Amino acid sequence: MVKTREKEMKEAKKGENISPLFERIIKIAIPVVVLVAAYIGYHLRMQTAATRYFIDPDTFYHYEIYRLVIQEWLPKYYALAEPPVGSTIGEPLGLYIIPAVFYKVVSLFGVTELSAFRMFPPFVGFLSIIAIYLLGRKLHSEWTGLWSALILSFLVGHFVRTFSGNARGDGLFMMFFLFASVAMFHYLDEKRSSLKYAYGALFVILAVLSLAAWNGSPFGIMALLGFGALTAIGLFVFGKIEEFKEFVKLYYPAYLLILILGYALVPSGVVRVGGHIRFALEAFAGLLILTVVMLYGGRYLNYSDKLHRLAVVSAVILIGLVGARLYVGPKIWGLMSGAYQSTQVYETVQELAKTTMADVTRYYSVRGSDSLVFVLSLAGLGVGAIRFLYDLFRKEEVNSKALFMLLFYGMSVYLMMTAVRFLFLASAAVALLAGYLIGEAFQAVLNMNDKPSTKALYTLLLILLLVPMPVAGAMYLNNSAKAMARDSVTTSWEETLNWLKNNTNEYDTATSWWDYGYWIESSLLSNRRASADGGHARDRDHILALFLAGDGVKSEVDFESWELNYFLAWNQDWAKFNAISYLGGAITRNERDTMSMIIPFQGSGNTFTNPYFGGMLTIEGNKVTVTLGNNQYEPIQTVDFTTGQLIQGKGTLPYVAYIFQNYAILAYYKIATSNFLKLAFGVPISSEGNFTEKLLSNFRLVHSTGDLNTYEFQPFGIYRMEVMENGTWNAVNKLKPGEYRVKLYISAFGRDVRDGKILLRAYKGGSKVYEEVLAENVNVDHTNETPVEVTMKVPEADHYELVLIQKGPVGVLTEQPKLNGKPVSPIRVMGDGGSGELELRAGFRKDYKNLELNLRVTFIYLVRSAGKSNDDPNAAFEPHMDIVHYEPIASGLSTENRAIRVKVSAHLPEVIGPYTQKLQEEYGDKLTIRGIRVEPVFIGEKEYTLWEG
Repeated sequence: MVKTREKEMKEAKKGENISPLFERIIKIAIPVVVLVAAYIGYHLRMQTAATRYFIDPDTFYHYEIYRLVIQEWLPKYYALAEPPVGSTIGEPLGLYIIPAVFYKVVSLFGVTELSAFRMFPPFVGFLSIIAIYLLGRKLHSEWTGLWSALILSFLVGHFVRTFSGNARGDGLFMMFFLFASVAMFHYLDEKRSSLKYAYGALFVILAVLSLAAWNGSPFGIMALLGFGALTAIGLFVFGKIEEFKEFVKLYYPAYLLILILGYALVPSGVVRVGGHIRFALEAFAGLLILTVVMLYGGRYLNYSDKLHRLAVVSAVILIGLVGARLYVGPKIWGLMSGAYQSTQVYETVQELAKTTMADVTRYYSVRGSDSLVFVLSLAGLGVGAIRFLYDLFRKEEVNSKALFMLLFYGMSVYLMMTAVRFLFLASAAVALLAGYLIGEAFQAVLNMNDKPSTKALYTLLLILLLVPMPVAGAMYLNNSAKAMARDSVTTSWEETLNWLKNNTNEYDTATSWWDYGYWIESSLLSNRRASADGGHARDRDHILALFLAGDGVKSEVDFESWELNYFLAWNQDWAKFNAISYLGGAITRNERDTMSMIIPFQGSGNTFTNPYFGGMLTIEGNKVTVTLGNNQYEPIQTVDFTTGQLIQGKGTLPYVAYIFQNYAILAYYKIATSNFLKLAFGVPISSEGNFTEKLLSNFRLVHSTGDLNTYEFQPFGIYRMEVMENGTWNAVNKLKPGEYRVKLYISAFGRDVRDGKILLRAYKGGSKVYEEVLAENVNVDHTNETPVEVTMKVPEADHYELVLIQKGPVGVLTEQPKLNGKPVSPIRVMGDGGSGELELRAGFRKDYKNLELNLRVTFIYLVRSAGKSNDDPNAAFEPHMDIVHYEPIASGLSTENRAIRVKVSAHLPEVIGPYTQKLQEEYGDKLTIRGIRVEPVFIGEKEYTLWEG
């Protein structure tokens, strides 16, 4: 009796909480602290708004679509990508509608369009901190909510997608998902019917908004599906039949409504994940079948105990998995990880790389390298799992809140480890589980067998012990954010892009390596079309790389089919040249991973040093030595442009050295004569005779900042002229008045001259004073060029031009094409055997008559040129771009005010299938098709300036 009495007294004492006054203070203080933490989090994320432009390159594109949404609300077409036809908008419009609404609100207070866009990601961070607090409080306790919020406020893993200048959709998705989860549990727990259905409606709305925010939002619907399935199964197996029925009654209709509403928004483009929603509907249908079996199968099956019930559930799930395997195929097992991984054929985007523990440490630490937050979350996972299993097997209670927390964490961390791009996705779950561990510590204090005052004291001590963590984290993040607040757009790029904006036609196209495409397109900079960028025309990346890493005729690309006008070569892309060389087929994957393609050195005279890893290049007479670490090597050869000297080496280092006035570079032998070195560094060396002269006749330098060169592209150019003098042909650089025979050496870059006409034009005082047709029916094979011989009568003039006139692609689409009244992809308007009424609107640099309209079919593909398989580290892949067919669909068209709108009947014969089969027969398993395009192209009489001077 005495022991029983003592036990009762202990239990009573344990039940005593902290003092009522202290409890009231805590209840008021915690929400206030959360709001302060959210504000501090917002301020930290706004540190990067100090830049003139955006830090993240993709944000330039998101800003353009955001502006389109403000103007049109539901735009479907983006004209500046994939020239000359433009591109459909592939991102969910919800990602832009929500910040556009935010702008409409804050503009009432004088906030500009750009400022609102800068503010929005930090505002998402602010709301996310509040959301994680509400979720932690609902799932466990006020303390869990508080510490989850404090951790999220400084967590680098969350900052990386919510700082100003990064407007990607995953941050917005996670915010809505967190709020939806809070509303869901209020909906499931609330007893008052009016509030219950209000929370239910809020749950559905917020979940649908999460689908509209990001193309990765299927994570959310699958997490919710998993939660619903596991909760239902758990309740059934452990005999909580009435709870099971109530859960099904509440949760299933809400989840189904989320899928239906989300799918209903797909045609408008507000939501883009229609395929994933269909998959979720199919999986939900399977869950419904399982639920029916669990509810009514007891009439036929043995449900007498949990083992029998578990056996029934396991059997049904096994049958479902087998059915899914038969329905989807073997790829079902790799859907989550394989879909997000780089492949051997295409691996250049760093975000697709597999996550390492070093990445986790960098994102989930307090001060950058301690991994403390991630370790705390793992400990929280362990504690949560133990408590969940204890409740499940000892109390036979299914703790749905703990289950959700564990499932959310498990799915998030799994995805995080599949690819670097998902490091952010785990930030909320990691903060929640770390906060949960701390919340458990506070709960342990509150459950101590001590006086309320003692508990209050221990609570304060625990707070004091833990406060340094968010303080230190915030200070570290503040310093990191300040360090980040530097424009990604360098001074050279800014000057060059502004030059393009002010000196080129609005319909012109420029390109560089794809990383800079969004800068070219940005209305803040040049506002011109870009042949490749970070999210469009990924098949063209290989073709650009082929040109940059290649040399000679094999490197010639039909850029005229892209209607390219300007090419930008930046010498700092030496740092990306491993990826470029690999994508261009110049090297193998093993070489990409083990050799530096270009190694820069700084210095002058006879000594140059590498500023990155301390190597040294020295010239001593007729010997060049490269010192790397403790070893000395000799390159294959050295070209000293300061002296004109060519120095042969032993080749113990498989590189060629180029010496300039203030710097030197080592180039790996396979790319030592690449076009990149010619255009970016001015290395005038080619493995083919006269190719450098040819190249520079097609790419004419029009602007340079020293490190960034802008070339005007002309597909046809004269690289050499010879005049007949006294019976011999002599090279000349300029024309003189008189009459004489001339040989014109025309460089046809990537395409032939066909039935062309060459004209001589003379100008005096800026006005044309003379024009003469020199030759007609001119044809030049770009793979085997021969000179064109003409007779010239050159008048007295200040300036001369030699012009080629022949048919070529003109104009760019300015609206999304429609087929039979429905919008279609501009790069694939129809397939084999397709037909219908095609509607187009296009803009032109000038007015044209007698235009032809064609459907052009282009294949971009790779052929494995080395290695035994695509997965072989010694594999290399040679890019190809074949224009295989032009299908005429209209002729005799004319523009008015440099524009045209046409409706024509179009038909495409069977072209794609037969050519695909031809390639497969020729290359077998060496073939990888990267893109098939069916683009509408206007063809007109086009002038090309061959030479001027």
